[in-house]
Amino acid sequence: MKPDTFGTFAHTARGFGCLTAAALNAMHFDPVRFVVPGILPEGLAILAGKPKFGKSFAVMDMAIAVASGGKAFGKIECEAGDVLYCALEDGERRLQDRLRKMLPFGEPHAVPDRLFIETIAPRLDDGLIDALEAWAECHPEARLIVLDTWVHIKPAGNGRASAYDEDAQALRPLHQFAKRHPGIAVVVIHHTRKLDADDPFDTISGTHGLTGIADTLMVMARQGDTAKLCGQGRDIEGYEKAIERDNFTGGWRILGDASERAKTGERQAILDELREADGTALSPAQIATATGKQRTNVQHLLKRLLSEGLVEKAGYGKWKLSDTHSHHSHRSHFSDAERDAEPNSEQSERKSERPSPAPAHGKPGKSEQSERQSSDDLGPGDWVPEHWTDDADPNCLGLH
Repeated sequence: MKPDTFGTFAHTARGFGCLTAAALNAMHFDPVRFVVPGILPEGLAILAGKPKFGKSFAVMDMAIAVASGGKAFGKIECEAGDVLYCALEDGERRLQDRLRKMLPFGEPHAVPDRLFIETIAPRLDDGLIDALEAWAECHPEARLIVLDTWVHIKPAGNGRASAYDEDAQALRPLHQFAKRHPGIAVVVIHHTRKLDADDPFDTISGTHGLTGIADTLMVMARQGDTAKLCGQGRDIEGYEKAIERDNFTGGWRILGDASERAKTGERQAILDELREADGTALSPAQIATATGKQRTNVQHLLKRLLSEGLVEKAGYGKWKLSDTHSHHSHRSHFSDAERDAEPNSEQSERKSERPSPAPAHGKPGKSEQSERQSSDDLGPGDWVPEHWTDDADPNCLGLH
């Protein structure tokens, strides 16, 4: 059977509609392979975030980790394999600077020879799939392909189809390519829209035709004063990871589960407020107003703190610190995981006074001599180090 509108199944010997449930049940399939365990599985993925949020640093971190068999996001061991990074918004000079900043200790001998880089690539309707097929054929141990960004590879719309159909048909060839090459993760870098949404995946620019085709969706976004990496897909459990940008390399580290860190921070705020009340009982409404939290969340956390003996009821609808523990730090009653996760803990304060541990791939940590301001905190008129820029420089597009 020749390839047709039904896609890649046409190469099989069976006729259309002949696969039975019994035959399917008898088949054996290898388990889903993760390129970055727990974060990025094989297949087609979209990684989205606001402009200049640090997406290119995140994918460069993953690319180096996979190409070298090192650690992604500071802690996740990756199986080594060949990587193709199409950095279509950067020139070679900028990429070299970024690569050197993110290498282990900046040592030249640490440059992974399994990381391949392109700054120019055709669009999906103009030869990109053929180019990727040729590269994959020459690299049978390929594990990761990054296309940075979607706007540089998407076909030009003809205006005759709906936006949904255009998005779906534009990305479909790349999805079919990923299906033909199990074990490889194809990551397309994309932007989020300006408007926020309750579901972070609804902020990905474009229609559901785009997000519906991809196997995995990943979004980098703000969470209060910190940031988070959210993921969901057909082959993974949904996750929200608290992440922190390394001020020395510009890369990212995973700190832990975002919801647990947020919950621990809320517990801390409640206990601090009760301690500052100096024995005066407070209502959940008063605590919620003082801490800026939702009253229902405060009530729920107060019940948990009560079960742990950290607070007690003081009359109808009032709460105060437990008499047993009011003169002792509540931190000793948190679990080790909570103490590690708590952003304002004494442990975190002590860590901030000395250089941080080496980040991903054994890179140097932050020191007093090398502290740099995060590009996310810069104002419109502030100077930005060139190697921290995700967006294109018209003079550095590598058009040669």
